[in-house]
Amino acid sequence: MIVWLNRIVDWIEGVLVTGLVLVATLVAILQVIARYVFNHSLFWSEELILYSLITMSFLTMGMGVRYASHISVEAVYAFTGSRTGKILQIGAACLGLVFAAMLVWYGGKLVMNTTRMGQLSPAMRIPVGYIYAVIPSAGVFMMLRYLLVLRDLVAGRVYEPPQVDIKTS
Repeated sequence: MIVWLNRIVDWIEGVLVTGLVLVATLVAILQVIARYVFNHSLFWSEELILYSLITMSFLTMGMGVRYASHISVEAVYAFTGSRTGKILQIGAACLGLVFAAMLVWYGGKLVMNTTRMGQLSPAMRIPVGYIYAVIPSAGVFMMLRYLLVLRDLVAGRVYEPPQVDIKTS
């Protein structure tokens, strides 16, 4: 079941991050055109670009877990035995799981509090609670990814992140 959920989260993250990059890029281009060609600024563009970039940052945290691209001190594993290294990896994944759970808990409280207060964004006038909802969502995605890593580690396998084929030429 966790593999099936992981595929769904992969798709959701991919679509959302791609869409947010596209939106931020297009709005930035429109803002430049509006300012320098028509001598008129889009008052909401900076806020939309900022929220898009922040949302992308949170969404890609789960991707970082999935592709094992978060910062880690791998030199420690070179000085320890395989059993100690495995215990350290499990401990690191458990700490990551705790961090993700804190994102869900405190992010959820933040969303509820700002929604209850009725706080609106300055330019676009949308509820800030909607914007903050990415925090607990990213925490849920990270929890799923850490559970995937822990499943392999506890079963005695080495977690192998998916290979990404990026062609540079």
